[in-house]
Amino acid sequence: MGKLVLLSDLKINHPALTTKIKELISPKPFKLAYIPSRTDKERWYFEKAKPEFTAIGVTDFFYFDIDEEFESSQLEEFNSCDGIFLSGGNTYQFLKNLKERNIVSLIKEMVQEGKPLIGVSAGSIIMSKSIKIAGFHDQNEVQLTDLNGLELVDFEFMPHWNREKDQLDALLEYSLLQEECIFTCHDGDGIVIDGEKIEFYGGIKEIRKGELL
Repeated sequence: MGKLVLLSDLKINHPALTTKIKELISPKPFKLAYIPSRTDKERWYFEKAKPEFTAIGVTDFFYFDIDEEFESSQLEEFNSCDGIFLSGGNTYQFLKNLKERNIVSLIKEMVQEGKPLIGVSAGSIIMSKSIKIAGFHDQNEVQLTDLNGLELVDFEFMPHWNREKDQLDALLEYSLLQEECIFTCHDGDGIVIDGEKIEFYGGIKEIRKGELL
């Protein structure tokens, strides 16, 4: 499966999770391709996130806008980066941008090369086979019909579970119609996949076929 980190939020609550991510993004120097879900002209979210990444060992950044400021001439630099970050935001908008710019295949190729991929919220949801679960959080404002994701993990990811527990009954019902299991993740927790090994940090719960396991 490659080296994948699925987070609900960038504020990590577990030292062991921080240590594991540091291991994945070595050796140094490490240049991270930061992909925002949509154009952020003021770079507000990017600037807010940079200290968090610097703290785990990222030494350089490449801001790769795939929305209004997309430039195909930047693809070469994107490919040369040591790892990728997929931000939070509207999952439908994000996936639409990735597909329209033909970035999906590039991300999968980089992961196959062993480059770490880190996602937060929407960025983590997109790693699954489908982003159908995004309907619990986001409005499909872009009328996206192809909901196929990156297909890098064999489960669905439900972020912000500490804020969304009131949706448990609806999520249990949703899971009855899905083949993949669902992992719920609180802000501050995370899932790390390193090859065939998967590790859970924090209160990750599994939902499968109508049951909370």
